[in-house]
Amino acid sequence: MIRMVGEAEYRDQAEASLEAPGDASMVFRARPRSIVMACPDGCGETLVINLDSRADKAWRLDMRGGGLTLFPSVWRDGGCESHFIVWRGRILWCDRFEEGNREPAYDATIEPTVLAAMDPIEPRNAVEMADAIDELVWDVNRAADRLVSRGLARSRKENGVWVFTRKDEAKI
Repeated sequence: MIRMVGEAEYRDQAEASLEAPGDASMVFRARPRSIVMACPDGCGETLVINLDSRADKAWRLDMRGGGLTLFPSVWRDGGCESHFIVWRGRILWCDRFEEGNREPAYDATIEPTVLAAMDPIEPRNAVEMADAIDELVWDVNRAADRLVSRGLARSRKENGVWVFTRKDEAKI
């Protein structure tokens, strides 16, 4: 689990509030700048996750649905090399298959809205659809995958990103 322990104006202030793996604090100066997090795997490292698109690659932050959600996944390419998703306040390990490593509860009522956000011709990725329907990207991605598995949509990878199209006759 991710435990939001506060908000600070500067990184060092945010880092001082971290006590345990998975603790996180937001650096906020007029807008969210970053999330400072004690690495959830317990390696002792502090992660700084940029939220400000003006300062290079930025993660999307959402606090709806019972906790912190970040998109895309966090993948450390050094140190402990952890790879995880932060979704509705939970840590979902991408490379560990262990007890308790489960996605948040699924709400199938999102499927008709996700299907309607898909175009039958022009492929759309989960971020585009999530923006269009004001939902969490991870929720939209999971619903889109389920729609594909039910034969109502198609998916393919374009430029390293999964995109989806609705089958012409698809209705829920």
